[in-house]
Amino acid sequence: MQTIVSLKEGDWVEEVYLVTSKQISTAKNGVTYLSLKLADKTGEIDGRLWDNADEVAGKFEREDFVRIRGMASNYQGTMQIKMKTLEKVDDSKVDIANFLECSPRNPDEMVNELKAIAASLSNEHLRRLMNSFLNDEDFLALFKRTPAAKTLHHNYIGGLLEHVVELIALSRDVAKHFPSIDRDLVTVGAFLHDIGKVRELAVRKSIEYTTEGRLIGHISLGYEMIVERVKAIPGFPAELTLLLKHIMLSHHGEYEFGSPKRPKIQEAIVVNYLDDLAAKINNFQATLKKEQVAEGGWTGFSKMHDRYLYRQMAYSGAENDRNNDPEETEEGKPQVAKGKKTSAAADKNATGKLPLDL
Repeated sequence: MQTIVSLKEGDWVEEVYLVTSKQISTAKNGVTYLSLKLADKTGEIDGRLWDNADEVAGKFEREDFVRIRGMASNYQGTMQIKMKTLEKVDDSKVDIANFLECSPRNPDEMVNELKAIAASLSNEHLRRLMNSFLNDEDFLALFKRTPAAKTLHHNYIGGLLEHVVELIALSRDVAKHFPSIDRDLVTVGAFLHDIGKVRELAVRKSIEYTTEGRLIGHISLGYEMIVERVKAIPGFPAELTLLLKHIMLSHHGEYEFGSPKRPKIQEAIVVNYLDDLAAKINNFQATLKKEQVAEGGWTGFSKMHDRYLYRQMAYSGAENDRNNDPEETEEGKPQVAKGKKTSAAADKNATGKLPLDL
């Protein structure tokens, strides 16, 4: 299969892709052309058809599979396909695995992991709340299928479940280092933070936003879901409800990132920062894979990270480097000669803070 990510300028393309966007446009010279977004599980690419655009456009719809013939070309820094012909392909003749990526983890195993975590919670109210979701078969069917995003991170079947399991593990690890953090609260906050995405996103032939997802968004939908579940649990503490609502409403961190509130409790801060970390690392790894970046190579410009990304070289001298470390104390900390400062300490004293790229 000629995957979209593998296409290079000058490649002749004869392949089946999914139409995710369709529009009849008019060029500056008055000529009508067909503008498409074509997709497979590796990405999307623009497609342009100039011959008989109106006639061809009437033979298929958005979300149809089409077989195209054309040439891959670079237009203003972006790859596109100049199509010569296009024909609709029946869904039954398409291998859907070429268009929908799945989490590398088994969904049932991840659900069982979440159930074990729920059983370990000492707070009875939080345990009952988490179990109210995990014992709901209709919810689980959606949860195991829903992606965590349309494009940016964990954007595949089961991506939301995978993301939630990762975030809970990270949050509980961080809580071990800060005894004042409520471990049960941060666990359930991490579990619930993106729960509204089961209603915001839908997977058909591709990942799409639902109508209520576009109109309301996953934060508001998740807030509603928390309220509904809490009401069904007798005696659920009002303060605890308030804290869970706050974690939900603040998990994007800043107003400019769509967060109705900014984090004002420790647990909300943990969920906010680790959610961002998990998303960025997943996107980083997926970008290296999709762009087939070799060691010592760079990705194209990443919109999510607002920079180019580098894949470092692997080297065989790591063990020797560790053996040549400065002599360590019994506590495992390197000895620093008197009168000398580490570079980090020197930088901090000079500027008042550590450099961002340290």
